[in-house]
Amino acid sequence: MRVDESSSDDFCLYGKEDGELALDRLYWISDYPDVVDDRDVYPTDVAEQDLQLVYYGEQLIDVLTVALEEKPDASHQDLVEALNYYQQHDSFMPFDD
Repeated sequence: MRVDESSSDDFCLYGKEDGELALDRLYWISDYPDVVDDRDVYPTDVAEQDLQLVYYGEQLIDVLTVALEEKPDASHQDLVEALNYYQQHDSFMPFDD
């Protein structure tokens, strides 16, 4: 897996639950929420399905890029763990050699 530097980060990842990411859950990609009167207004498709914001695209791409630089052969589970680590610690997960 590789993250292309030209990848667009103009999206958000949404899910039914806003906790840790998991490989066995389904997620939805949609637009960023708009801010109206200091409140987030989610895209219609997100609101209709009662989804929660899980990750901003820019952060998601950054975390995946760093994880793959640190561990080029990272598994899907490694990448999910890196994303969850970032959400919990606001820093990139160190990969042990």
